[in-house]
Amino acid sequence: MNSTALILFSGLPGTGKTVLARRVARHLHIPLLAKDRIQSALRVRGLADRTTPDGYHLMFDLANEQLSLGVSVVLDAVFPMEGFRLAARDIACRNSANFCPIHCYCSDQSVWRERMKGREQYVPNWTPVGWEAVERLQATYEP
Repeated sequence: MNSTALILFSGLPGTGKTVLARRVARHLHIPLLAKDRIQSALRVRGLADRTTPDGYHLMFDLANEQLSLGVSVVLDAVFPMEGFRLAARDIACRNSANFCPIHCYCSDQSVWRERMKGREQYVPNWTPVGWEAVERLQATYEP
């Protein structure tokens, strides 16, 4: 039985996925690859703006490398389109790793909206999106 895993945390902003992903990575002592951190590094260096999918592609490449070395990895991103989640599953399959997708959501919209106000900023040079972005994303998010 293979014990290598690709653990994917997805969901709209403010649903708790980053907090949970960080706790799982810390508890299991495995790498955490967060799309916002990668995208921020690309943006600061003028290689991509905030809205490109480049952060996802780089995150997948790094995850593939870790899994090929037999190292489990946690991915943290919105993953708004099913194609992103399928790409992650394919990477897990190619590396004979367990695929553990976790979808985060908040069923109480007033609680969710309140949580958006006090979000911790984990990524340098990156401002977490606000409730307006959540409303925009809800319209196109592919569950």
